[in-house]
Amino acid sequence: MNFKLYTVTLMMTFGQQVAAQTALPEILSIPKDIDPLKELIESQADELLYKLPMDRIVDPEQLLNQIHTNLQLGNSDDSDLDMRVVASLDCGGYTVYNLIFQSLPGVYVPANLYVPKGQGPFPAILNSHGHWAPGRRSEIVQRTSQILASNGYVCLSIDAMGAGERGRRHEHEYHGANLGSLLLDMGTPLMGIQLQENKRAIDLLCSLDYVNKEQIGATGASGGGNQTMWLTAMDARVKAAVPVVSVGTFRSYIMNSNCVCELHPNGLQHFEEGQLLQAMAPKAVKIITALKDGNAAFNVHQMLKSYRLGKLAYQQQDSADRLAYELFDESHSYTIEMNKAMLSWFNKSFNYRQSLPIELNAVHMLDTSRLSVLQYGIKSEKIMTIPAFVNREFKLAENKLIITNGRSTETYLQELRLLLSKVESDRLLSVRTLLPEAGWRRIILETAQRQLIPLLVKEPAGGGQMMHVLFPDQGKQGLNLTEIDQMVARGEGIAIVDLFGLGERASASAEHIDGALPRFHTISRSMLWMGQTMMGIWANEITLVSDYLQQHYGNHKMIVHADRETALAALISSDLSPQQRILQLRRLPASYLPDMTGSLENFNMAVHIPGILKWGDIPLLLALSREDINVDELMPWSGKSCPEKDKKQLLNKVNAYKRKFNIGGTLQIN
Repeated sequence: MNFKLYTVTLMMTFGQQVAAQTALPEILSIPKDIDPLKELIESQADELLYKLPMDRIVDPEQLLNQIHTNLQLGNSDDSDLDMRVVASLDCGGYTVYNLIFQSLPGVYVPANLYVPKGQGPFPAILNSHGHWAPGRRSEIVQRTSQILASNGYVCLSIDAMGAGERGRRHEHEYHGANLGSLLLDMGTPLMGIQLQENKRAIDLLCSLDYVNKEQIGATGASGGGNQTMWLTAMDARVKAAVPVVSVGTFRSYIMNSNCVCELHPNGLQHFEEGQLLQAMAPKAVKIITALKDGNAAFNVHQMLKSYRLGKLAYQQQDSADRLAYELFDESHSYTIEMNKAMLSWFNKSFNYRQSLPIELNAVHMLDTSRLSVLQYGIKSEKIMTIPAFVNREFKLAENKLIITNGRSTETYLQELRLLLSKVESDRLLSVRTLLPEAGWRRIILETAQRQLIPLLVKEPAGGGQMMHVLFPDQGKQGLNLTEIDQMVARGEGIAIVDLFGLGERASASAEHIDGALPRFHTISRSMLWMGQTMMGIWANEITLVSDYLQQHYGNHKMIVHADRETALAALISSDLSPQQRILQLRRLPASYLPDMTGSLENFNMAVHIPGILKWGDIPLLLALSREDINVDELMPWSGKSCPEKDKKQLLNKVNAYKRKFNIGGTLQIN
């Protein structure tokens, strides 16, 4: 039987269904104005929130250790900063130095250092950028840095990884979505990388003779304010901070619009944002919030929840006045009036220049090219992009992953389970059968975690021995019904499933929030905050469905059809819960390793698994399966056709792993 022919014609891309076909029957039939998936995810978040100790002060050491674990932070980096100044700009009362420095081994960060003229030592501020283009050279960052320097502060602004001159083409781009999530796959998420690099930026400031090392502060707006908050909690050298339009609650990040640079995996299992503020006590922290902010996560009411929770620790330490907030009748920005409030706070906190007027008029926007490092002789290859960094880190670790360690197959599988989920696996609770429709059995599988899995079934007929189980990547209404009718005519059984977030189980709210970003940007981030992954949820549901069908059709040959992201989930299910299935996988990603160039939107956000590349990547997933697998249209991240030499190389690697672990099952790559 040519299973490849079935899959190639069966799985169609979204929107290409033949117009003349009749839609498959609905099962859940939930009114469109109700979003049960949104309600389910938010209720799970609320349950986690209720378990947190919101009525007492957390142990700051325990909390900071938990952050270190969640973000997979390495040990403190004591390597050479290797700071290189490539240009200087005389701006009257201060000088701007364009420079690079080494944040991680071999990783160089473009930066601008604003230094007041006159006799130091000066207090110093790290000014982190948000998502305004082009990163550290944006108007908001320039103005804030110039105002600080004009008022006697050294100010350092750096490009976050993936942004500004660190984009894939060394031009600014949005460093979130799949681009930033590549770092999550490597183990340390973008938030963790930013935290490590910002600590190195503090190292740089402390290395300067003209900086007062006891007067180090941090500020930034939006994503930069988020960076400011985490750095202030994690670095004892930062004595004062002003996070701007960025403080809310972690609960409000669930099913809301935020960047992956603001994603803290497993975070909501352990603490809320107000408890992070507690860990900062007694540092001088002023929160600036915009009343007209359009992001619900940074809404004034969310900020007040965290502020009041954080205030408990400050009151306990008799330093209640060192945590404050100020409201502005503004939208999501960092305005000059906010700059004035920020500067007043630092002056007061450091007892610095309090008798002098604040200078706000010496602001002159510089052309972004004048603040560049690439325009002044730094070669682009010196500035490592996210894809280059991930490929390098994997190459350094690969030998340790498989070749030189003695871990058993079961150890790898147990590690994989922990990567996929930090919560107990879902289980089947009950089976509900609805009235048949158009010749289809309509079944609902209810799980312990309140999931309702809709299952359409056509029984095998006329002695047919095949049971095809379809997990379409766009939901069942994206299938080619003509091919399904042909399979039915041959007497073969069919089961069709809408996985979590797909088809009947899609969330209109999440898709609206995603907008132009890759699908599942909202749901995937929300689940990661709560210790779960889309791949873990899907793989578990594929196992539950397969178990149910095995009980009823155990004498039939079961063929699992899956495409793109669902193909990856089916492979994971095969590893963790092997049965007697044949896996027919179409457009399976060849690797979690990104191409250096090209699109990163070929796969959606459901694919990401924290630390999967440290664990071993897709070749190891293929090797650990004991079932027979056929792969059609193997795809790299870019979505381009996979060359034959790459297919052969993958097959050889998988077979080598299978021999090493003595694992059966065949792999055919077509």
